[in-house]
Amino acid sequence: MSKPFLCDAIASSSDSNQQIYSIERRGIKSGCINIGSPQADITLSEKTQQWKANEPIVLANFLSNSLADYSQDIDSSESLYRALLSGTEIDELLDQPHYLSRFGEKFELLSTRFDESDRQELISVDFDVMEKGELVLEDIWMRISWLSFLEDDESLRFRFSFGMEGFDDVSLDLERQLAAAELCDKVFPESAIVCNNEALKQLIVNLADVKNLHYLERIVYYNANKGGAQFHHDAEKGHLGVVYAQLTGQTFWFALSKKQLMSEIQLFLTDEENKKELQLVVKLDSGYEQLLKSASDLELLENLLDDPANEEISELLNESVLFFNQLMNKGYAYVLKPGDIILLPQQSMKNCAWHSVFCLGEKAGQALSFAIKDVNESA
Repeated sequence: MSKPFLCDAIASSSDSNQQIYSIERRGIKSGCINIGSPQADITLSEKTQQWKANEPIVLANFLSNSLADYSQDIDSSESLYRALLSGTEIDELLDQPHYLSRFGEKFELLSTRFDESDRQELISVDFDVMEKGELVLEDIWMRISWLSFLEDDESLRFRFSFGMEGFDDVSLDLERQLAAAELCDKVFPESAIVCNNEALKQLIVNLADVKNLHYLERIVYYNANKGGAQFHHDAEKGHLGVVYAQLTGQTFWFALSKKQLMSEIQLFLTDEENKKELQLVVKLDSGYEQLLKSASDLELLENLLDDPANEEISELLNESVLFFNQLMNKGYAYVLKPGDIILLPQQSMKNCAWHSVFCLGEKAGQALSFAIKDVNESA
């Protein structure tokens, strides 16, 4: 893996060996980084310690030798993504022989729908699961959403699940979880680059002490120029972590445990210059004062992080250039290239890996993000 570092100059985007990139996401410019030189892999013992501490584990070049085997599928998915951006309807795209042959008689496309209350949703596609012409499972869906509200951000995610998002406990219905994962395989067959990788499976089994590994609650990402995901965690009931595989393009990451993140926030707020900058970043004076007060107490700070509606903590995490610099200088930054994997452990909301993702360069890149679950066959 490479360890990026802060720098001043910006290289030409035409340079095929470009090392230096300006970092911008959702209109926020954070400065320049050099992606650094490859570093030696760490031992299994060190990986195990990181997993137990809910710290990220980067597996550089883990899939590089397999990318060529799935190049046609990856190119086909790129065409699907581009066609959606150009305005082609998703049901028209899926009504093509290569998709229909994969769906077979098992997955029946019912309809598309759009939730006007969700500004990020582009379209959802509903499927029934059939067996010998009979309905077996219903309400399996692929939801296509923008990653941000900005019109010029072409970042998309394709999520595969079922039921009412945010209301249904998907962990209670393994059969539909498995069906949604299989639907992901049908739309994005390059998913096999992760799912069929025995070396990856064995590593995760050893790290997480998994008896029966399955990759569920799947998301396929296209992080586009000046886009990406803001700081968040992926902790969900019944999941042990997430495997994120970069197939095309490059992404820049901050990734660290929740414990480390809270420590860095408290450290950041001990510096008067940092607080001056933060006062300019936080839009509400009252929010700034409350943030300072809450951050001094670990329990209150944790509550802020767990509150998705808290704008002030989000502004600190995603808009402060000085906080960006601090995380860079403390070594929490990573660059993922095609064939790289990052594992994000998640014991619980209290103990999990937090991360922030930026697209590097002008080309949108495809990535797979699959939840790791130890499946009890008797469930």
